[in-house]
Amino acid sequence: MLNITNSRAIGTLHDFPFSSLSFPEYFKLSMNNFYGTIPPEIGNLTNLICLDLHTNQISGTIPSQIGSLVKLQILHIFDNHLNGPIPEEIGYLRYLTKLSSCWNFLNGSIPPPLGNLNNLSYLLLYDNQLSGPIPGELGNLKNLNYLELSNNQFTGSIPSSFGNLRNLQSLFLGDNNLIEEIPSSICNLTLLTLLHLFRNNLKGNILQCLGNISGLWCVTMSHNNLSGELPSSICNLTSLQVLDLGRNNLMGAIPQCFGNMSSHLEVIDMQHSNLSGTLPTTFSIGSALGSFNLHGNKLEGKIPRVENCQLLEVLDLGDNLLNDTFPMWLGTLPELRVLSLRLNKLHGPIRTSGSEYMFLELRILDLSRNDFSKNLPMRPTI
Repeated sequence: MLNITNSRAIGTLHDFPFSSLSFPEYFKLSMNNFYGTIPPEIGNLTNLICLDLHTNQISGTIPSQIGSLVKLQILHIFDNHLNGPIPEEIGYLRYLTKLSSCWNFLNGSIPPPLGNLNNLSYLLLYDNQLSGPIPGELGNLKNLNYLELSNNQFTGSIPSSFGNLRNLQSLFLGDNNLIEEIPSSICNLTLLTLLHLFRNNLKGNILQCLGNISGLWCVTMSHNNLSGELPSSICNLTSLQVLDLGRNNLMGAIPQCFGNMSSHLEVIDMQHSNLSGTLPTTFSIGSALGSFNLHGNKLEGKIPRVENCQLLEVLDLGDNLLNDTFPMWLGTLPELRVLSLRLNKLHGPIRTSGSEYMFLELRILDLSRNDFSKNLPMRPTI
């Protein structure tokens, strides 16, 4: 074993005598200051089980000779300055369980031979400059738990073959240029907990069958072109903590059952999504809701009574069609820091209870462009 992790070491990998090393199984140089390129001679270390070079300043391309490390199980080269393509020879590493090359400058497409890595549980390629379509061959990775491809330049559609990834727990495809509809085969991923599809050009409806993935706790699909109504099946997701569907082209009302989800849902963000109708009227006692953002829709009716949301920090209902008086009771929420009710049809005087213990944590307040009849009262000073 060669392990000099986090030792403030400085130098290049060319300083290591690869030809005379006694066939180490572990080569760990992470969290140091190594620079320069990965020498092709690294392919001589054919007994390697783990190659860990993460968090250095290594540059250049990944040498194809890495494909000679046929016993390799772990390849960590993330957080460096690597560029160029992912060599298809990595697809020869049949024992590989973890491949992480995120936080680099890799470009080109994902080589389809990566679909041969039957033992792979982690494939982390996010924060690079990879492009082209995502190969459907990745759907062959039936032991995969984590697939993270966010913040690249991928195009085309989400492969329907991803529905074969029955062990997948985390799917990150956000911040790419993906198009077309979300394939219904995604609903086969019954172990999924994290689904990130934000900042793409996806279209079509939000899948009704998502409500069958009972372990989902974070769903982000904002900044797409999704349309149709919100499926009430989302209310079946009793583990859901974060729901971000903002900046889409949805239609219709928010299902009333969303109020019952506040016992576990911490973040709701559906700003600028073309929603209409009235808001849920009841929210669960013991609510976990911390951020509720419905800015820029066409919502009507009354401001919902959210007194049960004692952890609420952000409430943004601005730029809607709400018709109500000033919700004095919001001042009793002990954690409320941001309140925006601007650009609605609110009216009447702005009253508080007169207590100095109202709105104690409030930092941002926007009530502009309504029809209030009196000025905002000042908090008493001592």
